[in-house]
Amino acid sequence: MSVPSTLAAHPYFRALDPEICRALDRQCIWLRTTAGAWILDQSATDRDVYFIMSGQLRAVYNIARQDLIFNDMNAGSIFGEMAAIDGAPRAASVFAIVDSVVAKMPGPLFVDTMFTHRCLCEAVVRTLIERLRAMSGRVGELGALNVRTRVHAELLRLARRDRDDPRRAIIVTPPNQSELAARINTRRETVSREINAMERNGLIERRRGAIVITDVLRLTAEIQQANSG
Repeated sequence: MSVPSTLAAHPYFRALDPEICRALDRQCIWLRTTAGAWILDQSATDRDVYFIMSGQLRAVYNIARQDLIFNDMNAGSIFGEMAAIDGAPRAASVFAIVDSVVAKMPGPLFVDTMFTHRCLCEAVVRTLIERLRAMSGRVGELGALNVRTRVHAELLRLARRDRDDPRRAIIVTPPNQSELAARINTRRETVSREINAMERNGLIERRRGAIVITDVLRLTAEIQQANSG
């Protein structure tokens, strides 16, 4: 499968004139990264901005020698924009989950382009707002929910509804227990215990390469009850 070699193929730039995109292409560094390769370190002080053209990357924050997963980013996403705008050190480290291609743009060029073209500026603002809302929700969960309910909430977040049965949802290629623990700030052993309890209680079914949530409404109600309590 061919990988786009121009920013014009990235959602943030599709409204820009192709000639402008070609000029920007020449000022970017195009990186092909292998699965597991680190692209960004949270202690870095550079201001480059990265546009994901293909693949999938993960942002993590290391504290007390433990990696907490911020989010996974797919083709069409952007990262590094905060440092380009405010000049502060990186907020997280980023590595490739699978082989990926990213376009790295110098921070000053990104800022100039963003404020020159409203469509790009609006796309960046939407991304920042989406991330803020998602992070606010996760911080609220960490403060208000116990580990069991956090496991439930994260599984629901990762799942997609079953088109044939709206009560059910499926997680294709679910995270392993260590990864799930890193998403909700707990230990792998705790996640293992809760997953086993969910299976015994009929809340989930584990299949090869997937987890099926058998009753989305019941799980959602339990989370809401924990929030209100």
